Amino acid sequence: MKSSAPNAFSQIPPHLLIEDAFGDEMVEQLLVLALARQAAFSGTTVGKRQREDKQIRRSQVTRDFGELKAPLEAAFRDRLSQAISALHLAPFTLESLSLELAAHGDGDFYRRHIDTFTGDERTATDRILTGVYYFHVRPRAFTGGALRLFSLLPIEKGGTHLDITPPCDSLLLFPSWVPHEVLAVSCPEGRFMQSRFAINCWYNGKA
Repeated sequence: MKSSAPNAFSQIPPHLLIEDAFGDEMVEQLLVLALARQAAFSGTTVGKRQREDKQIRRSQVTRDFGELKAPLEAAFRDRLSQAISALHLAPFTLESLSLELAAHGDGDFYRRHIDTFTGDERTATDRILTGVYYFHVRPRAFTGGALRLFSLLPIEKGGTHLDITPPCDSLLLFPSWVPHEVLAVSCPEGRFMQSRFAINCWYNGKA
């Protein structure tokens, strides 16, 4: 006799969406930063070995936050205890934060993946928690670009997915082992400042 209890592997993994997360002033400062650093953005890579594969990921990224790095790290740290509680994570020792600013323009995407490293790509510390902070010009000039969260069970075996379109100044947090994808962005005019901007933050630590 089959159990009627829900299969945890077929459910959407835990996640937390915080709106009005960092404030309008931070949004404006980040837009100024993005414009000033436009020439510093480069094509994104995948994996610890940082190989470029445009069949998997296509966007631009920079890790140069200038004077905003310290306040941004503080803002992400301030949300850690809330995330641990809401997502029912086991306590862990936070070793560091890793930040990158990604710009998704017309046709950009990131296929299904997880943020943890496996096999010979593993490092001394693990990515425990992923935070993605979203901002863009108002009104929004692009369509698409939703963040799709997948269940651990594949769709073809009864799994499911959830598409989240976070508003400007929102923070999405989820365990780094959660499979996810950035759906294709449409921005026909192709202007850089009309991009879907997101700061990816990985909370690195030891469980």
